Amino acid sequence: MTFDSSCFTLSNKEVFLNRKLKTKNKMGKASENGGTEVFEIHKSEELGRYLVAARDLTPGEVVISELPVVFGPKAMFDPEASMPCVGCYKPVFTDIGERCSRCGWPVCSGNCPGLKDPWHHGIECDILSARPECVLDNMAEYYRHDALLPLRCVLLQNTDPVKWQQILELQSHMEQRTPGSDLYDEADEFIVEYLINSFINRLEDSVKKKYFKEISKELLHRMCGIIDTNALEIRLPDGAELNALYATTCLLENSCIPNTKHIFGLSTKDKSELYRITLKVVVPIMKGNHIATMYSHALWGTQARRQHLKDTKYFSCKCQRCSDPTELGTYLSAMKCFGDGNNSCDGIHLPEDPLDEETDWACSKCPVKVNNSQINMLISQMGEEVENVQIMGGSVNMLENLLCRLSTFLHPSHYHLYSIKHSLVQLYGRQPSYLSEEILDKKIKMCKDLITITTTLDPGNARLSLYSAVLHHELHLALLMLSKKTKSDGTIKTIDEITPLLNEAKLSIDKALIYLKDDIQETSGNKLYEVIECSKKEFDKYCKEKKVII
Repeated sequence: MTFDSSCFTLSNKEVFLNRKLKTKNKMGKASENGGTEVFEIHKSEELGRYLVAARDLTPGEVVISELPVVFGPKAMFDPEASMPCVGCYKPVFTDIGERCSRCGWPVCSGNCPGLKDPWHHGIECDILSARPECVLDNMAEYYRHDALLPLRCVLLQNTDPVKWQQILELQSHMEQRTPGSDLYDEADEFIVEYLINSFINRLEDSVKKKYFKEISKELLHRMCGIIDTNALEIRLPDGAELNALYATTCLLENSCIPNTKHIFGLSTKDKSELYRITLKVVVPIMKGNHIATMYSHALWGTQARRQHLKDTKYFSCKCQRCSDPTELGTYLSAMKCFGDGNNSCDGIHLPEDPLDEETDWACSKCPVKVNNSQINMLISQMGEEVENVQIMGGSVNMLENLLCRLSTFLHPSHYHLYSIKHSLVQLYGRQPSYLSEEILDKKIKMCKDLITITTTLDPGNARLSLYSAVLHHELHLALLMLSKKTKSDGTIKTIDEITPLLNEAKLSIDKALIYLKDDIQETSGNKLYEVIECSKKEFDKYCKEKKVII
């Protein structure tokens, strides 16, 4: 992804590469559209290079399909307990795991095919072997897996000059990553100095010349900037994660209403096809319109999203959603009226200009305004409360108390309340004290309210497919349970009374499965799909027993 702030002219090489990309589309290698050109590469002062639709695109069409230029493992959640094998990225226990016989890094097995594969560990091992000693203490500091991707990048100088050139064309935003900045200092300590002192300075000159045309702190810092700005995260089925750089996909600009969804190839017989990214259209894109993805969380409010994008991608989003104080009518960031100290009304506070970081928040019904710093402080404090309760595995009682308290200040659709409600709908109906018809009705309404918000923010299920699937599954379960409840007089509901509930329940569970069709390769998506599929079988069996035709 490039977010240049200056206008530039394409070099002859860039023109050649761009023609090459378009030729791939015409040949059907970068897309699956029968040889029809899919996108064009444009440029502007504000966006740098970006993609636009070369023709009208319909949902399901493939825009891009490409292999990564380079990829590398990230550190595990608890690196002192487990680390990814440097050959295949399978998590290995640090206390009993084997080591690469040459460089000493943790591996799943000394026979792991990836250890000799230049696409994986084969080449970097020559550099890492400059420090062959193994340790069992402080392993997270000694084996820093986040440093491997920058190393793999600079190793492309001699091993694959074409890929190296593709990496150099990516934006690094080094003008923002100056010495003394948090990002520069963090990269300097944990990656740059680590690579230079632990390995590169130990290499013989002949080895340096063999693998590097150039190697310096400045170059490694540039690689860190390129990775931070452009890398996409790949979650592997076994729990490990990779960062990968893609030559064309990185040109996608951000929109908080994305019109594409990307899928990674995680299981394939042809190992050379691993981690291929496929970018699909999820909502209609008219010819000439921008092709976009989303680099932030769809369920964060505007200020949180824009700050995250500014901190990590170095640009301020001005998309339709960010520009709308109501966030497409969802009121995901809205606050209730604070009042003037004596009286309050039933109005809501919204930012006067959501693109201004210092904007005041004005009430929709009275003259009261609140400055942005006050809003940020409150939202931050509430966010910590929500996070703490959820980390503790919040009970229904804890979540309901927090929901009641925060509802005093927040609009019912605020993203903090969305988070609490999303947890509650997964608890209602699963405990003896929360099985009443009143609770089920409450759950059904909550699910429908959250589905409305989710569908509005992500109409193509580009980012929130798992959230949508959970909500539709929970709605299905509540409707099914309600159909089984006896009436207030103790009699069983008739077929005519339960049929509408079961019809709606079927629609919900069918939608849940459809929403997950592109997420089955990922562990979380696959597990959820299996759970919902099991519910579907039980539902079909119940309908058959009741002789209800849906």
